[in-house]
Amino acid sequence: MSLALCLTACEASTTPPTKIATAPTPQNPALHALIAKTKKNLVFVEGGTFQMGDFGMVHNAEKLPYYGALDTMPLHKVTLDSFSIAAYKTTYEDYDVYTEATGQKKIAQDPRDIEYKRRTAPAGAHWQAARDYCQWLGKQVGTPMDLPTEAQWEYAARNRGQMVIYATDNGKIDAGRNVPTYEWLEEHNQAEGVYSSIYSGYEVGLFPPSPLGLYDLVSNGREWTLDWYDATYYAHSPVFNPKGPESGAEKVLRGHENMSRDGVEMRGMTMVRHSSPLMPKFVSITHLRCVATSTKKIQ
Repeated sequence: MSLALCLTACEASTTPPTKIATAPTPQNPALHALIAKTKKNLVFVEGGTFQMGDFGMVHNAEKLPYYGALDTMPLHKVTLDSFSIAAYKTTYEDYDVYTEATGQKKIAQDPRDIEYKRRTAPAGAHWQAARDYCQWLGKQVGTPMDLPTEAQWEYAARNRGQMVIYATDNGKIDAGRNVPTYEWLEEHNQAEGVYSSIYSGYEVGLFPPSPLGLYDLVSNGREWTLDWYDATYYAHSPVFNPKGPESGAEKVLRGHENMSRDGVEMRGMTMVRHSSPLMPKFVSITHLRCVATSTKKIQ
């Protein structure tokens, strides 16, 4: 399903929409454009119940896990309230509006970063910077926003909790059609005259979205979630709106890093968890996608 169809279907829902009053902003055309884009690209995700984690043992004929990592087990019941999630990762262009409006220095200004940076590629940020951006954006839009919880991310990536292995348009990896290949990235860089690497992102939205209308969930970098990482958390996770452990040393990332010569690996599956320090050594593959926490659709 395309994003347009998803939004049309959402409008037909019985859930009454929330009309949000935009917070007062200075006369800043770039900021007003970001606010308008944010509202347009928020995809409403109706809440529900699903089985979170590696669902291979109840999904395939062999009754074997798809990934097998212990931190993706056990499969456990989760019930989530409705929320809205950005169709796209936050780009450098978006993030530059934030730093300018708040009087901060732009990110990725090192000569090496500037050499690799595309304005419409996913912005690389450490965890606190990513959360600060989402919370600031919510104030501009007029509705609370934050990083998604790990459960929200997986529920959305799996099209409201369906047993989807890869968060692509068809749940499969069709290299070169719904995800890039290493060769595609090299050709793309050459055509644009951009010296890049497999770890620097390309423009968002170049490949088909998931049926829910979300882009670049499988590749183009990993995405921060709100949750602290605990390898054993699934064994005692609460059913309703889990938000992860109360404390920890690392945060959970979802998604996958960019292409290597081996293509998309199993780590791109919808149930796979990654962990990272709040200040990773390399932020070029740690990105953000914000959620609006209102349980009603936003107009």
